[in-house]
Amino acid sequence: MTAPVGGIDPHQDTFTVGVVDSHGVEVICETFANTAAGYGAAIDLLDAHGVDRVGVEGSAKWGAHVAIALSAAGFDTREVPASRSAAQRRSRRLDKTDAVDAVASARALLAEPTLGPVQALEVYDSLVAEIEAVLEHRRALVAARTLMLHHAADQIAKLPTEVRDQLSTGGKIEGRLRRLEHIEPACAATPSGAYRLEWLQALIDKDRAARREIRCLERLIDELLDRHGTTLRDEPGIGTIAAATLVCEVGDPRRFDRESKFARWCGTGAVALSSGEGSADPVKHRLDFKGNRRINSVLYIASVTQQRSQPEAAAYLARKATEGKTRREARRAHKRQLANRIIRRMWRDETTRKQPQPTTP
Repeated sequence: MTAPVGGIDPHQDTFTVGVVDSHGVEVICETFANTAAGYGAAIDLLDAHGVDRVGVEGSAKWGAHVAIALSAAGFDTREVPASRSAAQRRSRRLDKTDAVDAVASARALLAEPTLGPVQALEVYDSLVAEIEAVLEHRRALVAARTLMLHHAADQIAKLPTEVRDQLSTGGKIEGRLRRLEHIEPACAATPSGAYRLEWLQALIDKDRAARREIRCLERLIDELLDRHGTTLRDEPGIGTIAAATLVCEVGDPRRFDRESKFARWCGTGAVALSSGEGSADPVKHRLDFKGNRRINSVLYIASVTQQRSQPEAAAYLARKATEGKTRREARRAHKRQLANRIIRRMWRDETTRKQPQPTTP
């Protein structure tokens, strides 16, 4: 008989634990504080009911710490996508409460024991978790700088004509912003124009500081990737940020036992849309609109880069065009080929990393 299965619905201050038996019948449901003491009490509850598998919804956010604690305590901890627990809840026409969601997570894991591992990277590798922390810092700085430049572009358009006439209308906004540095505020005929000009000139140093900090973080990510030992940067079109994104989003690549599973996860695998073929392979497919869009974007950029710089990629895309595929269909086929190469490379890297290092005498 299957052992009882646990499910967790986490929130900022609390998390709810639900336990179901091998038939999916609710055994117990309790709520704990999202603190170290709460994790210990939840582990005691799960141990008391003989639970060895636990599904956590949102293990990369509010459920990260409880997922880390459960994994350290020896539980087989899995990530339950919100869509899985919602399907369990809807199939029984249940209300939306923390208790119902916790039990639904347990039932989802009971129905699908092969769900992926929790997404808290500390459970998998502390170095990858460090790469993720630096990458998210850089991502936040880039987003803030982009927003600042959008505001700068809007304010430049509102500058007085005598100031705007000294600027070119083309080029990137960074260049236009820097040309304001040598214009005297006295050139503005109105007080509002002078104020805008002084404000924009103050942004120039802030933008330079933001660029320096972003470059510093990129160098740190490069060093961390060297320590990690990944070979993803050897793939044309995969730079430092793309490689770090792949390492952090994928986590443990061994959770994908086939190339097709990785392709489906990142949205590069075609979805069968066919009927009437019996036991034969489907003859019609459609584009997968889901999957990890961040990784899908990385693959798209790599595909475009390889088409420009790698004769093999250009020849592959040209051959697909002669086979009757549209430009988009050929691009999707190349992205699928790239996905296969990348996951194989990550598998090899993981095997190399996990091999015991020879000890020096």
